[in-house]
Amino acid sequence: MSTFEAIIIAIVEGITEFLPISSTGHMIIAEALLGMPKGDQFTKTYTVAIQLGAILSVVVLYWRKFF
Repeated sequence: MSTFEAIIIAIVEGITEFLPISSTGHMIIAEALLGMPKGDQFTKTYTVAIQLGAILSVVVLYWRKFF
């Protein structure tokens, strides 16, 4: 995964996380459009880490409503 691909995937995740659409699905589509390898372990780990960061940002933003 190049730096450009990582930035594009992060932008897609950031834009689609707060919308009522599948951010994971859009990341998979973006990876396919960029021609990234499907079974690459680093890409899978990066996808999980970036989704965890997006979920954590929602928790931090709405922590008073959650607790």
